[in-house]
Amino acid sequence: MKISRISDQQTIEIYLTTPARSKNMKRVGITLCLLIFTASVAMGGTPTARTLVVGTGHPEVDVPAVQAAVDQGGEVILKGHFSFDRSPTVPKATGSFAMVRISKAVVISGAHGEDDGMTSIEGGKTPFYVEALGAPVTIQRLRFIRPQGQAIAVYAVSGLVIASCRIEGVETNNGFGDGIDIDTVAGGMLPSLTNPGKPENVSGTLLIANNDIDVGGTALDDTLGVNVSSVGIPGAEVEAYVSGNHIRNTTEPAIDFRRVAGRVHIERNVLTTGSVSGPAVNSEVIRVVNIGSYMIAHNLIHCGWAQAQGIGVFSQIAAWPMVGAIVEDNDVTMSPPENTAFGPDSAGISIRGFAQDNLVQNNTIRGRARAALAVDDYRGGTPDKTTLIRNRVDDFEASLADVFVDVGVTNTVIRGQRGTVEDLGVNTVIRENP
Repeated sequence: MKISRISDQQTIEIYLTTPARSKNMKRVGITLCLLIFTASVAMGGTPTARTLVVGTGHPEVDVPAVQAAVDQGGEVILKGHFSFDRSPTVPKATGSFAMVRISKAVVISGAHGEDDGMTSIEGGKTPFYVEALGAPVTIQRLRFIRPQGQAIAVYAVSGLVIASCRIEGVETNNGFGDGIDIDTVAGGMLPSLTNPGKPENVSGTLLIANNDIDVGGTALDDTLGVNVSSVGIPGAEVEAYVSGNHIRNTTEPAIDFRRVAGRVHIERNVLTTGSVSGPAVNSEVIRVVNIGSYMIAHNLIHCGWAQAQGIGVFSQIAAWPMVGAIVEDNDVTMSPPENTAFGPDSAGISIRGFAQDNLVQNNTIRGRARAALAVDDYRGGTPDKTTLIRNRVDDFEASLADVFVDVGVTNTVIRGQRGTVEDLGVNTVIRENP
């Protein structure tokens, strides 16, 4: 180790060598400029750490080097090509293992000026696992190549940015895979009244923006683009923004939110499923479930699944109703395989279950499904006070009706809506003009 004093900066250079794979192999010396620690003392500011890690393509060097860097906190710059292709050793609170654990405030960035435009991390089971209770974390400008399970998993954080990353092909773990997974429920379970997880672990602003996520998966796999489950509590809510992302080739929702205390903005994303759907009977390209205040707007959705919804807004739990969601100005195209016999949950946009005072307006729905807009009974819950205003269905072909209101659904208002309507609800109001 060489330590030298240069002006107001302390530079630490650590040189590592790759361990020999056998006694007959020549020992490979890899000069790795691992840490550049900068203490900023100007103007009485708090010292901040800046760490540069240069990838070697050798996982036995790259993984511990990145772990050592993020353990310093501060700012971490990753440069070059990293291999994480080895067994994971970091236990996750939700089960299984990961490669690198982030436990304190840190900003991790890919270096500018790479030949292919991005610093790359190849392989690895959950390359980054965030368990940074009460601390903010940023991960940006990184390219993940075939991560296993998830590229990034988050269990605890207070303020999160995941921006301008590229995820290329998630290899499933026991049939499950996500691009970005923010989840406080152990064991891969859905949140429930008896098992709500640890939603107090995640608070503050969550920004997931301008990422390019190509997930993949077979008909036997459950793969998602961005999954957020059980985050925020009263007094420590979240303000979540999922914006400007391109997500494709998922077999389950491209964007999935469940049980959020706080506000969620899902806006200006481009979402394309492909034709392969997972083992679930029905799925949604954008799914929002249970509590939370949702704005879903200006998204471009192309759904190629046989049985699906472009946007699904619902709750199956009476104690966690879906209240006050706004779905507006989205462009949804439903393109199922030819000769698809649509099931009862097929729709461009669906409101169902324990849902109240939700608004769907100014959306464009194209293609084919059972209905363009559906307000449905679901698991004992019937929506109340749903409002549908000026949604465009001119280029849509419904097997049942352009607008469907299910039995028992109450106080639906349909205003300025073209197309056919099948109304089986109670106190439905249909007005030709707004």
